[in-house]
Amino acid sequence: MLLIIFLVLLLLLVQVALPGRYLTAQVGSAGQMGPRDDLPKPSRDLARSRRALGNLQETLPIFLVLAVLSIVLGEQGWLSLAGGAIYFVARMLHAYCYMKGLVPWRSLSFLASLLGNLLLAIPLLPHLWG
Repeated sequence: MLLIIFLVLLLLLVQVALPGRYLTAQVGSAGQMGPRDDLPKPSRDLARSRRALGNLQETLPIFLVLAVLSIVLGEQGWLSLAGGAIYFVARMLHAYCYMKGLVPWRSLSFLASLLGNLLLAIPLLPHLWG
């Protein structure tokens, strides 16, 4: 599970870097490093990368809590590992589909990431009552 957590965090770093890359391509290095008070309307790629990052940030805390709990509570069985792997792959696909504007695949990959979180949560449920 720890490897999956690190891979998801690596994905986060990549997605955090994308808006900066697209902003630099749009306004140049000086504009990127400046105060950014009067930026032009974001390019399509910049806007998509920002929205994709925001979407990852919505589900990431849930994944991290569930993944860490699975480690702490010793619930790293096949269901938890499958859930973590599904979350990671689905989030990678979601970022790709978001950037390429692939509908409905973007939404389906988002739903798959939620399924991954659900699979992570199932083995933890008995710990709620005992």
